[in-house]
Amino acid sequence: MVFGVLLAGSSPDLNAAIGADPIGALTSILPVWFLIPFALVAILGLVGGAVLDIYSSGLALLSVGVKIPRPVAAGVDGVFMVAGAIYIAFFATDFVGPFQAFLITLGVPIAAWAGIFVADVLLRRTAYAESELDDRRGRYGDVRWGAIALVAVGTALGWGLVTLASPAWLSWQGYLLGPFGLGGRDGAWAYANLGVLVALVVGFLGTLLFARGSVRRQEAQR
Repeated sequence: MVFGVLLAGSSPDLNAAIGADPIGALTSILPVWFLIPFALVAILGLVGGAVLDIYSSGLALLSVGVKIPRPVAAGVDGVFMVAGAIYIAFFATDFVGPFQAFLITLGVPIAAWAGIFVADVLLRRTAYAESELDDRRGRYGDVRWGAIALVAVGTALGWGLVTLASPAWLSWQGYLLGPFGLGGRDGAWAYANLGVLVALVVGFLGTLLFARGSVRRQEAQR
């Protein structure tokens, strides 16, 4: 990774080429034999990450109520992952742009969720009743609408404060940069990713302010 950063920083032209096509850019400056160990390392690294991703994404697919066996859920997610990786690596005209757009667009609601989770843990004086976490009739209930509302509000504010260079179909983001006096989509704050921080703060402070009573009621139950 360090070598890659130094390599990309050594030449503006190479940096631009790596952003558009990382594999194709390296073939133009490295001997052919080097691509074999490079491909092996890259593939093994992707496999390691994919194992964790398929495990968690398959569990998430089942948690939303899809009635399929666990191996099938993992297989469905694996197919989407492989197809997306092949498209980005070998067919997409730009690599960095869509990758950053994916991270930022999903990072905003994830930041709001993370803020809620951290605040919920801080509010609790006792450990969770683990046996009731999966019980809809337990003290935690089925759906926490307050938390969902905070994620929605944090996401709406967060997407309004981030902007993406590509792809074009996500250009609607950043709609609050102008109204908030931050210079609009072309201003100095356009690519500061303030939306991720705002979503995190909304989830965190919102939970501290509005969930304290429900947490105390949950802990009072025995």
